[in-house]
Amino acid sequence: MLKLIQKKMLRFFQHENIGFLKQPLILFVLLFSLQLQAQTKTNLEVFKALVDSSISNILNKVGDPEKKISLNLKLGESYQVFEDQVFKSAKASGKSVSVEKNDDSKSEISYTLENAKVSYGECFRDGFLGAHYVPRVNSLSGSYRIFEKEVIVDDFSLQVVDTVRYDEIESLENSSYPFTNGEIPSEPFFSSLFEPLVAVTTAAIVITLFFTVRSK
Repeated sequence: MLKLIQKKMLRFFQHENIGFLKQPLILFVLLFSLQLQAQTKTNLEVFKALVDSSISNILNKVGDPEKKISLNLKLGESYQVFEDQVFKSAKASGKSVSVEKNDDSKSEISYTLENAKVSYGECFRDGFLGAHYVPRVNSLSGSYRIFEKEVIVDDFSLQVVDTVRYDEIESLENSSYPFTNGEIPSEPFFSSLFEPLVAVTTAAIVITLFFTVRSK
């Protein structure tokens, strides 16, 4: 789709006989607004990936890899949304899992989620007049028990750190799941005043240039 739009704009500029030096400037301004950004994972998606990693790590500690697994989940009301993800992750590891009461033919795993939290760092700009970004930290912690001949008890703590656009934060959170919401940092004061002025000035220059070229 983007390539099609680019071709149509090139034909337009060629048809209008816009000068060589002025054409690239207008093309840059128009194409910049059409740039497609890679979709950022939502906070919930990141947490599901962390749950997946935690389950994979725990299953690797099961003594007999051929044994079936009985899962006892303790997610609480806040994290019930991860129940399906836990079973998907276990089955993706090639394990036969169920919630049936443990017997001698199965290894029992008790999995407890205690905390899922997202936090954002200080807002910064990507170059002069570039987009604002913030560091994002998704943290997941809990504990587990593996009941076999010997009982293994341990905690787990996983974290993912990346960078997201400041103006995307609200779309990455989910009001239905409070743990996906973090404290959003303030946008730099001078940036909020300066950028609208620059944007209006730039638009005025482009429009003036466009009509000046067409009038020749």
